[in-house]
Amino acid sequence: MKAIKYTLLSLAALVFSACNLQEEPDSFVDHETFYENVLQCRAAVNSCYNSMKPIFTANYMMAVEGCTDLWYCTSSTVDAILDVSPAKPQMGKNVWQYGYQGVMRCNECIDCILASKVEDEKKMPLVAEAVVLRAFYYYILTSFFGDVPYYTERVKDIATLEKVRRLPRMSAAETRQALYDDINEHMQYLPQQRTCEDKEARAGAALGYMLMAKFAMWNQQWDEALTPLLKLEELYGDLQQYPLHEIMWRYKNVPEGIFELQLNYAPDGVQYYGNVACIMMPPHQGKGVFNGVFLSEYGDTMTAWASLRANNYLGIFRPAYATEAKYVKKELQSGYEQAGLYNPLPLTYDDNAVDENKDDIPDNVFKVSGTQFRYYVQLDKEAAKTGKFADGTPVDKRIQYKLGLGDVDSESTLGKDYTFSLVRDFGVPWPGPQFWCPGIISTYDGNNYRLFRYADAILMLAECYCEKGDDTESLRYLNMVKERAGIPAYENFSSFEELTIEIRNERGRELAGEFMRKYDLVRWGIWYEQTFTYSNYTKLKDNMKPCHRYYPIPDTQCGLSGGALTNDEYTVNGIQ
Repeated sequence: MKAIKYTLLSLAALVFSACNLQEEPDSFVDHETFYENVLQCRAAVNSCYNSMKPIFTANYMMAVEGCTDLWYCTSSTVDAILDVSPAKPQMGKNVWQYGYQGVMRCNECIDCILASKVEDEKKMPLVAEAVVLRAFYYYILTSFFGDVPYYTERVKDIATLEKVRRLPRMSAAETRQALYDDINEHMQYLPQQRTCEDKEARAGAALGYMLMAKFAMWNQQWDEALTPLLKLEELYGDLQQYPLHEIMWRYKNVPEGIFELQLNYAPDGVQYYGNVACIMMPPHQGKGVFNGVFLSEYGDTMTAWASLRANNYLGIFRPAYATEAKYVKKELQSGYEQAGLYNPLPLTYDDNAVDENKDDIPDNVFKVSGTQFRYYVQLDKEAAKTGKFADGTPVDKRIQYKLGLGDVDSESTLGKDYTFSLVRDFGVPWPGPQFWCPGIISTYDGNNYRLFRYADAILMLAECYCEKGDDTESLRYLNMVKERAGIPAYENFSSFEELTIEIRNERGRELAGEFMRKYDLVRWGIWYEQTFTYSNYTKLKDNMKPCHRYYPIPDTQCGLSGGALTNDEYTVNGIQ
């Protein structure tokens, strides 16, 4: 980079306070009195992690997963229906504020640790860790906003701040290339190990390689992406050695994990809690009953919020109307005709005649010769447990973690069914136990949020080889993921176009609900069309415009820039 770029920071960002070395710093540190030994340098780097927690929230999940082809949320909150604008940025305000707060802290650490008198062999790994963390914040910022200001200099005085305030957006492609090179330069200082091999699961080589690959794939540089991805394969090895059930967030710092946001709480005092589980669980109706099913493991204190639901594109149940001659197929509304990515679901069809004649027929009722017949969907517990239907058809093992259908392990309890009401009445699944938090307290959950894991890297390898025209290697990596899920391999290669679609679908099946579906769709250039076609939520589709592929920069930040920062895409779409 020929010129150093700066981001917009508030004057308050210049006010730092000293840290207690017995704790992770809650605020930042004074470079004049700190960085005198390795413990102080490490404590300063610890503070760089704190800005992640206000980003990865329930609203962020709604923004990056709930507004896609896989999930929707019937909440009327602004982020759930994309009623966002520069004047009403909603989650964009948080991501901007805390994303750049993280960048600012990382810049301070890198500059001051480099200038410290600590020995190189002790300080350079800490510098490299801060470089990786800075890249992580820019990964979020560029994925969420697109082109954003980029800077790596410590904001040390008012003069620097004045320059910062006047900076325009910088090309996201340029930013990603600079970050790729920066990580690559510092990788030599990081232990070459899996994240779980660090007792504190800190940001290390694994996260660095993952971010390099992400940046290169956004820039469609497939060879550059393969280099770090193959390094990850050297570190992590065979995917089959990592049990599928460990994708559940209740299991912390598992061997497959590449990077996790560390969260925990205690009944006598909440510490570093999250609130994502409350929108990824079936609504709590009190006394441990969740959408009609008693789930004792999850307690009875959760506050009911509007939760995400699976769009038909992820998992649709289509009743077997033709099993008896008296039944005819009800016309399905647009978008219901395709099979879901998870197909077939371990659900069965049941029906009861309803001797009523009403013109207004509910969604789960069809009418034959003046008589209404209501269908009910039931969880096929045997298929869910064994992984196979009676005819031997395999059930995708991921369904029991990704989709909430009911409680496989219980019979009807407290007079309630073991199939969730939404599933029973309409065949619509909730997010599954991967995201649920045992003993959830109000809206607070103590799960770790697994932001990157190895299966993602394997599918990235499949995508890179597909883009390079190597179907043999692409299929090899794609089928590694399918094998662990217990579903048939993709063997009948006919074209790279069809293979591309299958890889994208497999990313949907494997990574649904893991904070990245919107980023994938935007990277592929299909977010608007795909979401508009397959979302079940009319309010979302009514608000959606192509500019919503990225969130707008808050207009307060644009004002402080003196007009250097603009939201041109939103202006073109008539949104101010």
